[in-house]
Amino acid sequence: MNITNTCIECITGQIQKATKLLKLNNNLSDEIMQEVNKKATNFDFSRTPPYVAKEVYELLANKTGLKDPLEQLKQESIKNATSYLPIIKKQLQQSDDKLYTAIKSSVAGNVIDFAVTKEFSLEDEIKTVFHTPFSINHYKIFKEELKKHNELLILSDNAGENVFDKELIKILNLLYPKLQITYATRGKPIINDITTKEAIQVGIHKHCKVISTGVDTPGMEKSQASKEFLQIFENAPLILAKGMGNFECLESYNDNRIFFLFKVKCEVVANKVSRNLSELILKRG
Repeated sequence: MNITNTCIECITGQIQKATKLLKLNNNLSDEIMQEVNKKATNFDFSRTPPYVAKEVYELLANKTGLKDPLEQLKQESIKNATSYLPIIKKQLQQSDDKLYTAIKSSVAGNVIDFAVTKEFSLEDEIKTVFHTPFSINHYKIFKEELKKHNELLILSDNAGENVFDKELIKILNLLYPKLQITYATRGKPIINDITTKEAIQVGIHKHCKVISTGVDTPGMEKSQASKEFLQIFENAPLILAKGMGNFECLESYNDNRIFFLFKVKCEVVANKVSRNLSELILKRG
């Protein structure tokens, strides 16, 4: 999925939001925004939004001297998500279809996204997600594919989601004990995305294998992935790709191995899947 003018406005707006969140002084903030806006005039429209976003987030990191500018936000998101775990676990305990409920829990966390213009409430999402149907629902197909294969690759997304991802992985382990699960993270800090650090922090490594994709983009941009990960990716029989960033990077491949799981949080993606803002998607590639 290539960038549009709307994407450019969103990406530059993210940096402006970040400068305010970081409480940078006006001179530094203005300097960063001037350079970001200059870069934006030369963005390559043949690239995906995550590929383009990496340029300006690298600029933010360099100008602020912060290796992980949104680290505090990631930690707050993880803490906030953890506070809702009792609700999630109760829903799972009472559920007749624990896998479906676990997937719903996992997608609920997808609202924790710094890289969108519209703000979403995790509390509101937790209250409604279990009663909200998927607008595109390929759950039955995904469940059938799980029965056919003994390996699953999960492409992670935002910090905070990892708390609920762990519950999904635990349910998968319970229902499919022979399934080998690999949880893939970003290769370096970018926006509020999960790296191996945040995956291990919440204990996902105790329930499956955790690896880095090597990408420095907020989505699984294949051109930026390590050779080691690309080999794992190409050999994976089944892939669950979480979040819009992974969708933006991978939807054009029309890969039937991939199931995309996300909440629609921008009009560009909404138009791409012919659905409405705020709808839930579980879509085969």
